Amino acid sequence: MKIKALGAVGTVTGSCFRLEMAGGAKVLLDCGMFQGGRQTELRNFDARPYEPAALNALVLTHAHIDHSGLVPRLVKTGYGGPVFATPATCDLLKILWLDAAHIQEHEAVWKSRKNRRQGRRDVEPLFTEEDARRAMTRLTPLDFNVDREIVPGLILRLTPAGHILGAAGAHFTALENGRQVRVAFSGDLGRTSQFLMPPPAPLPPAETIFLETTYGNRRHKDLNVSVEELLAAIDSAWRGKGKIIIPAFAVERTQELLMVLARAWHEERLPRDLPVILDSPLAAAALGIYSDHRRLFDQDSQTFLNQWTDGEILPTLRLTKNAEESQALNGIPGSALIIAGSGMANAGRILHHLKHNLWRPNCHVVFVGFQAQGTTGRRLVEGGKMVKIFREAVRVEARIHTIGGFSGHADQAELLAWLGCQIKPGLTVNLVHGEPASTRDFHDLAQAAFPEASFHIPQWLGYAALSGDKDPPDLKAETSPEVPAVNQALSASFLNRLDRLRDRAPAAGTLPPDQLALLEKYLEQAESLLLTGSIV
Repeated sequence: MKIKALGAVGTVTGSCFRLEMAGGAKVLLDCGMFQGGRQTELRNFDARPYEPAALNALVLTHAHIDHSGLVPRLVKTGYGGPVFATPATCDLLKILWLDAAHIQEHEAVWKSRKNRRQGRRDVEPLFTEEDARRAMTRLTPLDFNVDREIVPGLILRLTPAGHILGAAGAHFTALENGRQVRVAFSGDLGRTSQFLMPPPAPLPPAETIFLETTYGNRRHKDLNVSVEELLAAIDSAWRGKGKIIIPAFAVERTQELLMVLARAWHEERLPRDLPVILDSPLAAAALGIYSDHRRLFDQDSQTFLNQWTDGEILPTLRLTKNAEESQALNGIPGSALIIAGSGMANAGRILHHLKHNLWRPNCHVVFVGFQAQGTTGRRLVEGGKMVKIFREAVRVEARIHTIGGFSGHADQAELLAWLGCQIKPGLTVNLVHGEPASTRDFHDLAQAAFPEASFHIPQWLGYAALSGDKDPPDLKAETSPEVPAVNQALSASFLNRLDRLRDRAPAAGTLPPDQLALLEKYLEQAESLLLTGSIV
């Protein structure tokens, strides 16, 4: 067996690993969308490294778009096999993929309209609603802790990962050349103590483990302390008659926040006249799925929820029904708490609320999740005083809060504790799903803590180290023959220069239309040549 890293190495997005069996079968573990800067997101359009038509099966650890979002693209480009996931994950994917398709189609229409004005070609969406619906027909539910032969000679078992509803770790067992090969993927691990989900379970024994390192160099705040910080921010905004704006992921983080607010309301710790508005049709749809799978919650959450009818859990909660109601929120006088997507403030309805409120000193913006490099959320939590929203510069006068205790990812100590239950002499551990500093720091710490194991950091488009390898390949990543080698540091620098050039480029009306179109064409060609080795 060989395992190629197609994503979630050197970054927390685009999670994807290809298992290549000795007999020729190929299986993908996750197929996530790359998110962050424009350079990173351009990877989504090139399906060649995944070899869609040559794949035999696909396994998804959970429904988050950075782990599942490219499956409709794969189906569009030739994949026709099964997609294995837990039943809760399958239910969530049916709404997440349709939502993602709507966004892709909407953005393509907007960009095409702009291109036509400049005499350029239309833009095709990454995938369409039809592609998403075709992908849904491939979903194959698999319960936790059930062994299933997904291709001849390869057994899959999914175990609870505690990250979000239905999230799983994946354990593979194969018999190759007369010996048993066992490889396990942690998936995204939840916290030991969190809202809604029980803690992650250990995986069955394996000789090789792929472990996420999202917070490999950080310790989270205590969850109770984080709740107090959130309630303090809400109280401060309410007293100042300002808005509380919370960018939140539609799946899990929103449901956790509503649970916190519901408990606070029943404990009379939330202002009675404070409207709580969920401005996310996707998150609202996910609420129903969470209710259907309530048996997966931890016992404390089940006990609390069973005391109330749906309308009594949080009486001040209001759901927006359409875009008009969403836009009307910006005219609400006084204080209100608005939860909207996306969680990294890089798209969606949250951008409208930030545009209308970031410049207000009595506004409080609360981040309760990871903010990837290149996103608006990351710029805000790093103290940016000016951000661009819909190509308009917006001054930041609002108070920005970063509350890490709500994270759905295990922190450094929790990763070490989970790994400690798996450690044995000769174990090979590949550290993935983390930004470079986080992964390197955890590598050094874990290697010192567990010297009987060997720790490796795979490279993008390279083959990962497996137990029994005589020459671990992590420092000499092979480049896919279909994708030209690119100096990543150089390309990042060059693309940043292109972005700055675009910002300084003459506006329409200051150059003849043909010259303006030619300038934009050359910028696009330079970017395409750098990233893919060809002009498109």
